[in-house]
Amino acid sequence: MKTPMTRKAALSAAALAVLGSLLAGCSAGSETAQPSPSPSTSAAKVTSEDLGKALDRLVFQGTGAKSTDGGACLVRAVQDKKLSDAAQAYIVGKGSDDIAAVASGLREVSAMDAAIMLSPELRGKFDACVDAVIPPTPAPGATTSKDGKDGKDGKDQVYVPPKQGQELPQARQPDLTPKFPVPQGTSINSSSQLTAGLVSTFSSYALNEDQKKTYAASGACLAGVVFQAGFSQETLRFLAGGAPIGAGSISDFLPKDEDKKIWKSKDFTSALVDCTASAKV
Repeated sequence: MKTPMTRKAALSAAALAVLGSLLAGCSAGSETAQPSPSPSTSAAKVTSEDLGKALDRLVFQGTGAKSTDGGACLVRAVQDKKLSDAAQAYIVGKGSDDIAAVASGLREVSAMDAAIMLSPELRGKFDACVDAVIPPTPAPGATTSKDGKDGKDGKDQVYVPPKQGQELPQARQPDLTPKFPVPQGTSINSSSQLTAGLVSTFSSYALNEDQKKTYAASGACLAGVVFQAGFSQETLRFLAGGAPIGAGSISDFLPKDEDKKIWKSKDFTSALVDCTASAKV
């Protein structure tokens, strides 16, 4: 399930990728003001157990819950998205619950890693891990933590599954309504026809206004990458439509399997990341 509650908890809100270095004013006054481990001292490979604990803290912050598998689901997510060993070590060393501050610090390790951390592809995987543990609204009969706290002060709560026959909250559905309807049969002959639509779709995954500005600034570059990638006209029309999807992965909703493979390819993903990394806001 993807709901406003779990999406806020899992990265506070994940169209490819806004760099942490482009987030203005990262969490001044938070606990992340503590000195950050330097990339040079954080490059050693960390254990899955340590990474799981660090990601659990980072992703489940604000939910009043924590993963039931020691963060194994979250570890699989970052490893699947090829987050580097140095980046994984940085996350463990930082021990933060502020995703923006972590992404900003990762810029010193690798701009690519910072972009991956804030990508909607990874966010979607994190959301799935969170949604497997907690419901979008407090469940009737949920118990308090062992120390009697109600979870409002950040203490862990224990989620009690709904009783048999109890209606489950509805999952948040992606919005596939085009912002800029493109008539069937329209030919997409230039990247400029894609810019507005891509900015609209990518912005629906943004964590905040700063990221939306970054998508807007990199729109022409993103459109150029997409136009040159070899997508079918059907997919290009879909992307030009600018549906504010906002959930799952963009590739999930592309109309052709061949185009989904292109979207997920390393070269294409890297090219999109380069666009956001070089955006001038």
